[in-house]
Amino acid sequence: MNSRTVWLCCGVVRAEMEELLRRGLIDGELIFLDSMLHMDPPQLEAKLTETLKQNRAQPGFLVLVYGDCSAHMLDLVRSFHVGRVAVINCAQLLLGRDRYRRLMHEEAFLVLPEWARRWEHIMKSELGLTKEVAQGLMGENRGVLVYLDTGLSPVPELHLAAFSAYTGLPWRIEMVTLDCMLAALLEAQTGAKKCAENKD
Repeated sequence: MNSRTVWLCCGVVRAEMEELLRRGLIDGELIFLDSMLHMDPPQLEAKLTETLKQNRAQPGFLVLVYGDCSAHMLDLVRSFHVGRVAVINCAQLLLGRDRYRRLMHEEAFLVLPEWARRWEHIMKSELGLTKEVAQGLMGENRGVLVYLDTGLSPVPELHLAAFSAYTGLPWRIEMVTLDCMLAALLEAQTGAKKCAENKD
């Protein structure tokens, strides 16, 4: 059986996936979809389905690098016999379960590097939140903005300061290695191989 792995990933972790591939810690082909598809889960699901159909005839294994980002994610996994990282979202993929839970208990709003520079478009254009509404919502549900710094790009301090001013929340940096992400990816790759074997 061909051992080639295709990683179908959210663009929010592009830099991290490319770095793991560059280091030789994972191998195979990387396919990325725009992270903004998260703002429209049905559209995301349609795009994932289309991409899976395009790649299912290819030899090897396919792994979804997505959390619970659409209502039928598990159905896609079963229907196409692919692997998937066992996380609820990409922040948990980077942090691991325990550290993610601690930050959720702290009522942190987690900011990934790829989204940090797009916060204004997301808040204003995608979500339609004025500064007043954003501060009301975030103030009720969150206590701090936490930027997850993977060390692969400079911390966008001006963007984070502006995001902080818009939401009324303080911000801080949380350093993150790629260790938890790598472990989840390798586990999902093993699951993808088992799925392919069962399919055959």
